[in-house]
Amino acid sequence: MKKLLLAVSAVLLVTAACRKTEYYKFSTDLAIDSRTITIAAPADTTKFIVYADGDWSVEPIDTASWLTLTAKSGSGKGQAVAQLTDNSVNLPRFVRLLVKAGGKTDTVRLQQRGLVPTLAIADVSAQTIANGGTFKTPVNTNVPMEQMVVSYTHRTEGQQNWVSDLRIEKGYLYFKADTNHTAAARTSVLKLTYKDALNVTISDTLAISQLPGIDYEGATARGFDYIKTTLAAGVVNESIYFEGVVVSDKGHPNITQNLNNTDKHTLSKTENAIAVYIQSADGTKGIYLKTKTPGDNIYNFNDRVKVWLKGTTVQRLSGPDRVIITGVETKHIMAKNAGTTPLLPREKYMSELTDNDLYTYVKLKDVEISIPSGSFTNINEGYAARMDCYPTSIRDIQGNSMYMLTNLDVPYRRDGKLVPQGSGTIAGIIVNEKMDRFGGNIGRYAIRHLSREDIALNADRNAGFSKVLVEWSRFRAEYNSAPTAEANPLTPETGTGRIYHSTRQPLDFTANGNYATTDYNGLLQEPLTVKGAVTNGGWGSKNWWPTPATTTGAYWSIETSTAGITTPISLQLEGNTDIGGPRNFIVEWSGDNNAPFQQVGTFTFEDVANFSNTLLTQLPGYKAVNFQFPQAASGLTNLYIRVRVANKNVGTTTSATGGTLGATTNSRLGHVSIKYNK
Repeated sequence: MKKLLLAVSAVLLVTAACRKTEYYKFSTDLAIDSRTITIAAPADTTKFIVYADGDWSVEPIDTASWLTLTAKSGSGKGQAVAQLTDNSVNLPRFVRLLVKAGGKTDTVRLQQRGLVPTLAIADVSAQTIANGGTFKTPVNTNVPMEQMVVSYTHRTEGQQNWVSDLRIEKGYLYFKADTNHTAAARTSVLKLTYKDALNVTISDTLAISQLPGIDYEGATARGFDYIKTTLAAGVVNESIYFEGVVVSDKGHPNITQNLNNTDKHTLSKTENAIAVYIQSADGTKGIYLKTKTPGDNIYNFNDRVKVWLKGTTVQRLSGPDRVIITGVETKHIMAKNAGTTPLLPREKYMSELTDNDLYTYVKLKDVEISIPSGSFTNINEGYAARMDCYPTSIRDIQGNSMYMLTNLDVPYRRDGKLVPQGSGTIAGIIVNEKMDRFGGNIGRYAIRHLSREDIALNADRNAGFSKVLVEWSRFRAEYNSAPTAEANPLTPETGTGRIYHSTRQPLDFTANGNYATTDYNGLLQEPLTVKGAVTNGGWGSKNWWPTPATTTGAYWSIETSTAGITTPISLQLEGNTDIGGPRNFIVEWSGDNNAPFQQVGTFTFEDVANFSNTLLTQLPGYKAVNFQFPQAASGLTNLYIRVRVANKNVGTTTSATGGTLGATTNSRLGHVSIKYNK
């Protein structure tokens, strides 16, 4: 009986076990372990699990060339595998994958990170004229226009659909405004919205307003000659207008120099925002307008405009002769139409420039950067918030020189790339500007570029019109421990020659003699964390007025030979001075060190900036100058050049003048070179 009970129990247990297994058996037509998969921007491989009773497959629903399915089918439980290419320089993206098994389907959303979307319209509002036209406003975005959702809120009842043709090009949002045929102003608020592949939404708005029709009181057309020479200075009472072509560009960072606020340590960006340059139809004359507010500046490069002058103010300036018209408002624009053909600059040599070329678009021929080192703005970046513009010395094949101006908001002004070494052309707007940090008067004419492409110089130094005879560009610290006449810290990098301080022995590299100093021509890119400093980028010396007192100051002596050279030579210098050190210098030369020297020119090296109290006359970097020598300085067995202290006028911590020149104050150089045309 006991055996029988055990047998029955065993049968019952087996039966129960079979039922339990059958009850928990996994069974499904199709399932997946995740419906949304997010991976990082770099190229990567990802996978997800598919559960199915039979065969299954995966295929993309959307076109995605950046996706490769390396495992896209299987049977039962298995893995689908996808390879994604790098997306670091693109916006986030996604693809939908369709999973099929039997008669069932499911979807996986595979999304990849990328650039963080940005969308910021610089202006809160934009003003347009009654006659309509194409307008633009700066925008910071990496989202294509076609991927944005556009919507409007019309604040003026009954005034819809008068804004159209939106597009984004080169940092600007363009839009078209229809003509306002009503007697009332109107406003519509434009909203741009973008949702990325990760479902992150960004948006920004712009209020676009348009003036009503204006009575221009039968305005009479006047030419540039009348405005520049006949129209009286002061408020314009005549109902007159002129027509011209805009050569500046709304929102561009390099139109004019911004000014320091009264605290001297901060800047106001208003001057650049209100500056407008308009040239005559033939490009031979220009006028400078200053709009009443930045919002009134709606002038775009290559716009053809009619500007009403009644109520504006005319300023007449001389040396050079030029006209600036202030108080210009949006209402003064009678007509504004984008140019239908490219605006080309007139080509000139520096020697051909006249006062009429001011505020016109010109291409300078056969030019090069005088000292082609570092970037377009070789400054101590610690002072970038305190100064606005850096003048780069440029020279041409005829021996003339001037400055190319670059504001510090220009995006390519210091991007880690070396400035071009060779020659070519530079296009831009001819201007006249005073810069206290560079001695005030920087020349009758200067040029402001509007794009990196405007600076069309050859990268290779050999692809230029000039040849370097001798060049010093750094303190050669490797020769400091045991200097000799042939190999010492002031040995030139190129050519043969020597340079020394007139009151020091040529090989005096001690604490009280010649010494290494810092230049700021290091190649940098954002973020500018090391201030551009090059530790041994320059050299300096003390004791610039001999003791006992003499009638002339000490000097840097430069010695070389110009034998065999038949073209004129030129001298390039770069430097600054400590507060209380020599500021004013004379450049002179002779073929005999014991004979009278002939003067070539004069210049000023500004005081180096003091961070605790930075004066507007102090420079956080080096100033570059260029001098062309007479033909007689060429073809000499020996050439002696002196860069001599002109007087004892020196600065203080509170003023550019009034200091006392002492024996311990330093003046320094960051570059010396002598060139000649090939």
